[in-house]
Amino acid sequence: MKQAYSLRFSRSVDTYERWAVPQRKTAEKLVNFVAPRGSVLDLGCGTGFVSDFLGEDCSPVGLDLSERMAVVYRNRFGKAVVGDAESLPFRDRSFDFVLSGFSLHWTELSRSVPEILRVAKEGVGIAMPVEGSLEGLDFPFPKVSDLLPIFNGMELRYHIEEIEIPFSGWDLVRFFHHTGSSLNPYRRRILSRREVSDLINSIERPHFRVLFLYARVL
Repeated sequence: MKQAYSLRFSRSVDTYERWAVPQRKTAEKLVNFVAPRGSVLDLGCGTGFVSDFLGEDCSPVGLDLSERMAVVYRNRFGKAVVGDAESLPFRDRSFDFVLSGFSLHWTELSRSVPEILRVAKEGVGIAMPVEGSLEGLDFPFPKVSDLLPIFNGMELRYHIEEIEIPFSGWDLVRFFHHTGSSLNPYRRRILSRREVSDLINSIERPHFRVLFLYARVL
């Protein structure tokens, strides 16, 4: 499945910037929420939305499962690694902050969250679509109640915001395709055009329900 995710995101590298409107908005909100400084790991960096909003007092490094996304990020910000959030290729406490915008819901959280906590010195910031997003698509968005216990009593700040997806109808289908997010691990077959049409028309107000969470590591 990870190889399939990597392939989808690699194929969308040329269209991601134009179509990933809610992802960019979420990245800005995440950086403002955490206010990081020092060395920052941009986890699931994509083309660099989170790093775009970092201040001059930050030194970012990107990590992405997609090699093509990592190349784009490296050309823009200088440092990027191809890697898996569930097994990070970094030593303990390698970064002051770890930020992840719209990436961890593609991972096994019981493995990825301990990894990002391991490599952070000061704090971890997450923006992730959770249950209640795009209702009707049957995508397995994580439940907040399943995520919070992984932090095991750490000092947390969090809230949930609804982030609009400014596309509807077949443009909503293009949004999923052009951002590499069209793969639903719950679906075992390709839907017919009629089934896709019925599905997207059932979504009255396309939006993500996004969890913004900050965990203090110190």
